[in-house]
Amino acid sequence: MTAFSLVSLLLCAGAAWGQASAWVVGSSGEPWAAAVERWIALDDSVRLGAVQPRAVPPGRNVLRGLVRATGVAAQVNVFDYPWAFTKDPERLATDNQFVGWHPRMWGGNGAVMRGLIDGDELTASFVHPPRIDGRPNAAVFFTLDLGVPIALDSLVFFPPQSGFTDDNRRQRNVFPVGYEVTRTNTPADWLIFEDEAVAFGSPGYHPLDELVGSTFSNNQSIVSLRPPLRFTRFLRFKFGGVTSLGILAELQAFGRGYPQVARYLSQVKSFGEPVSLGRITWHFTRYRQTNSGRIVEDPTAPVQLVIQTRSGTDADPIDHFIFDELSRLLKVDRSTYEDAPRVVHASNERAPGFQAHRGEDTEHWTPWSIAYVESGDEVRSADGGAFFQFRFEIATEHPFAFGVLDSVAFEVSPLLADSVLAEVSLAAPLADPKVPLGVDTTLVYDIRTVFATSGRVGFDAIELTVPPGAHFLDLEIDQVLAQEGVDFSLVATPNKFSFTFPHPFVEDTSFRVRYRSAIYQASLFLEGQLINRDPQAALLPQSIESGDARADIASNSIQVVASEEELSVLGALRLSSPVLTPNGDGANDIVVAAFDLFGVHGAPTTMAVRDLAGRRVATLFSTTGQAGSHAPTWDGRDAAGKLVPAGLYLVQLAVEIDLGAVTRSHAIAVAY
Repeated sequence: MTAFSLVSLLLCAGAAWGQASAWVVGSSGEPWAAAVERWIALDDSVRLGAVQPRAVPPGRNVLRGLVRATGVAAQVNVFDYPWAFTKDPERLATDNQFVGWHPRMWGGNGAVMRGLIDGDELTASFVHPPRIDGRPNAAVFFTLDLGVPIALDSLVFFPPQSGFTDDNRRQRNVFPVGYEVTRTNTPADWLIFEDEAVAFGSPGYHPLDELVGSTFSNNQSIVSLRPPLRFTRFLRFKFGGVTSLGILAELQAFGRGYPQVARYLSQVKSFGEPVSLGRITWHFTRYRQTNSGRIVEDPTAPVQLVIQTRSGTDADPIDHFIFDELSRLLKVDRSTYEDAPRVVHASNERAPGFQAHRGEDTEHWTPWSIAYVESGDEVRSADGGAFFQFRFEIATEHPFAFGVLDSVAFEVSPLLADSVLAEVSLAAPLADPKVPLGVDTTLVYDIRTVFATSGRVGFDAIELTVPPGAHFLDLEIDQVLAQEGVDFSLVATPNKFSFTFPHPFVEDTSFRVRYRSAIYQASLFLEGQLINRDPQAALLPQSIESGDARADIASNSIQVVASEEELSVLGALRLSSPVLTPNGDGANDIVVAAFDLFGVHGAPTTMAVRDLAGRRVATLFSTTGQAGSHAPTWDGRDAAGKLVPAGLYLVQLAVEIDLGAVTRSHAIAVAY
């Protein structure tokens, strides 16, 4: 049974609270639309229960919705998100704080022509008069941030095609003679919030990366530019540099295929009480649209699903701020923030009582997790929160490739203990664990469990992640030395200690684990979890969190940090003997070539024996090396299994990293 089938079965079977269950969104669970806080460029109407990127139909102007806007606040784009006509974050509307969601338009000369994207093709929204002295007029430019990159292949702009100007000229003949249109898909800082003049060191117009079209002699009333179909987020239109009048009614942009990114942010889920989090599972399928328009499943399509989670102890993961009487930031609740007036005009900036900004609540919520790699991964957000939220992106590298997400599920269960905190220190002195790299060191791992709520079932096992090759020394329970085989049993594997106890712990308890280990990373988190092995309880493990586990320890962290300021990838190459005598007498018949790798994961590593002419005699080690201590051996035989002639040889070690190869070598003599 797949992991997804398992959690779906738990949910559908109506597992009683008090045991492991699952929160499922999508098919066989809560509808996507019911669980969403906000989404963009997604469609839940194509396949029952599933969600996928919303296709952009050919001939659809992506700058506005289907219905023509009747006011500034009603102007929306193809994904029905309102336009913001400012670049300044303090002057964005409440729900426009999230750049990359709402489209934005701003003018480089201080002018913003909202009417250029309102769908009204009969009214002149932009008038660029000539200079009185007959010289070319100044350039005026507008920048559009589409928020979500869309594959565009057509840009159109034009004056009203009917009606007359004040001097009785047909408006359709008063088109811009000089223009330049550029685009980019790179979200440079100066296109987000940074001041453009400061970023470039000069004010005025700066073109975007790709030139779409440019001329000072346009003779077309309706200008239609046909660039290659390409994902585009930013558009810049410049007009001017000519001596004639120019007017515009509309700017339009057209594309095809699927957006480069479609996003989903769930509502905050309340589980009713603090929980442990288990696995995350999902069902995601990749598709491609062929040239004929047919949709086919394609596992190789360049589409990626990126899912992240976070957990918290209150219902709102966002901090809200308004300005106080001294224009300082004052933290308020959500309702107070939403009732406060928002900054629309520059005269209101930093005015008392006005909305300031919103930011992540780092006190009561964990940061967003790193993205999950595959269905069935353990949820990386901390246990112990009663609230939970997830978000995802469906990202594609090709306009006609997309993915369909049927469902996503999260295993949850009540806590085994109300809290479990741990911190790591050195044995002597008891201080912050800064460990010399590659040196065998005694580490102390203190754990404190708290049972403040009646009814917790407790735990009868603890698993700790330890550095490779860690050697267990002893265990204290409530400051009393425990006896292995009586008070606990231990199973030690290369990266884990598994302790089991004869009876569950259901009261506040302290544990101290001491072990010796060498550290081969600049920084290492020594994670762990509590486990209840009773199958009738059917509860998930509970993760151990960093915190104040013991009053006389100052680290409050389960992170071990190397004492060296600079991390060397490769340590010294050490031979057990400078002479190899493979004659079968039991003395120096084998040489051990030991070395340490630091801070690497999957780095190609090879060790070879060469003669003095440089010819490879034998390969002792060839793999994707991991941080740790390694000790390959050589018995004096070549690649064919024959003993090599007596003489001098060279043991060569090489590790390939991003900056190139790091090498070590050592001479060895072979004698008989």
